[in-house]
Order: sequence, then C-alpha cells, then structure tokens
Amino acid sequence: MNDGSISKDLHRFLAAYLHQDWDLEADDWEGNVDCYAADHASVELLRRLAQEIDELRHARPEVDLAQFLGYAVGAYYEPSPLTYKQWLGQIAERLRQRANAADTGSSSL
Repeated sequence: MNDGSISKDLHRFLAAYLHQDWDLEADDWEGNVDCYAADHASVELLRRLAQEIDELRHARPEVDLAQFLGYAVGAYYEPSPLTYKQWLGQIAERLRQRANAADTGSSSL
C-alpha cells in the first residue's frame, strides 16, 4: 500500500512491474522497465517517473528505501550487488532512454 509519499503512477509502475513475480514477465528488471515503457508510451509520463525516482532516491536513506519498496510499495526486486539508490538511478535512466527513443521514433536501446 502506498503511504502517499510517491505518486500513484510511480506506485503502479513499481508494484505492477517489479512485484515478487517480476521474473515471470521478463528475464531482468531492464526487460520489465521496457515492458512498462511499451505499455505506457507517454513520453511525459516516463520522464515524470524518472524525475520522481531521482527525488525518491535522494530523499530516503538506503535502509529506508529497501523497506519502503518492499513493504509500502510491494516491489520485491533485490538489486545486489547494487544498492537500492544505484538501482533506482539505473531505472530512472532507462525510463529517460525509453522516452528519448519514443521522441525520436527509435525502439533501440
């Protein structure tokens, strides 16, 4: 359940695409982010989520991020050997890449 500190859109993304069975949808988190981007092709939404993820990872300490993502959001991906902050940064960057690709009409990453 979202505690209200993130938007409904970010909560939906994290809970629906990085839930405990995330590996049934794609081989890795990158594939799940790509699936989300394909399902939600709004460039503005992808960029807004990337910005919000950056804000989230800067606003919370590492230990809090792990607990928040698991308990409050329902995102159960273990990013080891990365920290949650590093991993979230990579997600934000991938969302930006997908938005830029959509802007230019390219589907490659």
